[in-house]
Amino acid sequence: MAVLSLFLFAIAVLSRPGFALETRNCKYVPADSLWPSPLAWDTLNTTISGQLIAVEPVAISCYPGPLFDNKTCAEVNSQWIKCAWQADHPAGMCVNTGNLACPPVLPPAATGAICTIGNQARYAVNATSPEHVAAGIKFASENNIRLVVKTTGHDFLRRSEGFGSLEVWMRYYRTGINFQDTFESISGCMGADWTGSALKIGKQCHRGGGGAASIGAIGGWLQGGGYGPASHQYGIGADQLLEAEVVLADGSIAIANACQNTDVYTGIRGGGPSTYGVVLSATFKTYPMVGAVAHKLSLAYSQSNRSTFLDAITTLYSSYPDLIDAGYALGGFWGQSNRSLVGPAAPGYFHTAYMINRTVSEAQAVFYPVQQKLATLGLSVSVTWSSYDDYWSFFEATSGGDDPGFPLGVVYSRFLDRKSLKDNTTGLRQMIEVVAGAPDDGAIHNSACMSGGKVWENANEPHIGAHPAWRTSYCMHIAQRIWTEDADDALISSIKHDVTYIKGGALTALAPDTGTYMNEGGREDPDWKANFYGSNYNRLLDIKKQRDPNSVFYCPTCVGSDEWAEDGSGRLCQVL
Repeated sequence: MAVLSLFLFAIAVLSRPGFALETRNCKYVPADSLWPSPLAWDTLNTTISGQLIAVEPVAISCYPGPLFDNKTCAEVNSQWIKCAWQADHPAGMCVNTGNLACPPVLPPAATGAICTIGNQARYAVNATSPEHVAAGIKFASENNIRLVVKTTGHDFLRRSEGFGSLEVWMRYYRTGINFQDTFESISGCMGADWTGSALKIGKQCHRGGGGAASIGAIGGWLQGGGYGPASHQYGIGADQLLEAEVVLADGSIAIANACQNTDVYTGIRGGGPSTYGVVLSATFKTYPMVGAVAHKLSLAYSQSNRSTFLDAITTLYSSYPDLIDAGYALGGFWGQSNRSLVGPAAPGYFHTAYMINRTVSEAQAVFYPVQQKLATLGLSVSVTWSSYDDYWSFFEATSGGDDPGFPLGVVYSRFLDRKSLKDNTTGLRQMIEVVAGAPDDGAIHNSACMSGGKVWENANEPHIGAHPAWRTSYCMHIAQRIWTEDADDALISSIKHDVTYIKGGALTALAPDTGTYMNEGGREDPDWKANFYGSNYNRLLDIKKQRDPNSVFYCPTCVGSDEWAEDGSGRLCQVL
């Protein structure tokens, strides 16, 4: 009888909901019996001086319930697409990644409308001190719950969200900004080979490196490699990092530079965010103020001139290497519909191209041969010129303002080198044809040509985790298609396949030896290891395993993430 009772007890335990997952190596979620108790959460809150937030959906004020509020809901609807506004909320995301479980609605919400937290964190540590960050990391580790790190939510890859997770929210981590006439290492390190001025940033401010005003300086932008309008002149963001203070997976704080903790220093310089630790402060190289000259070019599109329009795109793309070698950088977008990557725009091609510390006449002389080639095609071309006395005036005019959030869709991107842009114009034209797609598929394309120059000169920079293809590529092409909230699964699947395998396949065939910038890569990319990290992946994986052997840090497409997978409910489990 005792044996039978023990058997029946075992059967009861084994059949308890969640038991199999709890006994596997899975992160606990709120439905699990081993999820931290209310007392445990209260203790954490006390440890961090009341900075623990029970995360609510950003739009919860628009739905029936105790948090319904007409005034707040009106603000939600008016501000929803603004990235800086979203960044002020622990559940706010600049990019619609398709996991939104509480969309904004005009009250009253439709009968049966549901607002849930979905794939966002359940709690957030509103970190304002190193101790807060360390406490959050330790709590997640000791209680076996998923940890996410979020700064601004400006992310395509769902790296700042996770079902049933604890979020270390760095939005209000602001411990100061310190300018140094001559770089002064915290540890006295002299290995950076930099004797110029520097800026130590202990807050998640915008540094003017990225291409949008809402991007933080020391979060995913830096750790993913980072590029922006000044990259051609000075190098990518990762090249600028001289030193950082980092909270590691065990909660300790490390100084990472060219002399100590060089593995962590390598990882956070382009080897991916939320992988090796949480960056508390970063000291960057700084440069004397410069001026800039820029032009805006536009080409009109209509279905009747489609072939000629795509010929013009090919002409422009094939001109990029020589323009960049001469000192230009540019960012542009094109499409056959009334859309751009960041909102409505007339169909056509548009770019802003610029040179730093050059005159208008010098810039015009360099660009003149390209204008002549375009003129022979018979299209209407508009070019306007501007000059700026200082970099910040230029940045404000070209990249300032509160950029709108990115719509629901799928992306594929690829670096393009000289061989793909200049040496194979037939193949280039074929690629342009394929990625353009049918006029009614609404494809949107972005060309970001900010490499070359100092980016290439920094090819031998030691302790760097960024993809080596940065040092041989001129541009990145981003292809995107979007869909509406009411799109069915079949349509979404077909769009994902088209962007990832048809358009992405054409880009990869043209430039097989490159890769892409992970922060603007596709979350559907099946070859993300090679495309996001290149030959650095195995080295970065070794750093990951050494510094975070228990995978406290996880994010999709980050180094080592293929060892984990979400089940049907979103629970994160180790792959067996």
